[in-house]
Amino acid sequence: MRALREEQGLYQKDLAEKLGLTQKTISNNENNERFPDQKTLHKIADFFNVSIDFLLGRTEIRNPNAIVAAHRSDDPMTELPESARQSVLSFIKLVKEELGIDD
Repeated sequence: MRALREEQGLYQKDLAEKLGLTQKTISNNENNERFPDQKTLHKIADFFNVSIDFLLGRTEIRNPNAIVAAHRSDDPMTELPESARQSVLSFIKLVKEELGIDD
């Protein structure tokens, strides 16, 4: 929690005010003297836009609900000879025509 707070440039007092807690509560949580209750864990996770698992150190993924775009960086067509590429493109064109899809 300390690292997240410091990333945001917040003092314990600032975070406490934003979460409706005391500065002592934030200090106790950061120093592992007290463990936040479920309601407080949710507040902290929501505030920092991270999962509770991330707060608990169970994962390195901050927010598994964030959408991550994945795509291939290679094009399998580049490995084909020119005649094979043309055949594939002709097939795609034929299928589009049959389905009534315009380019």
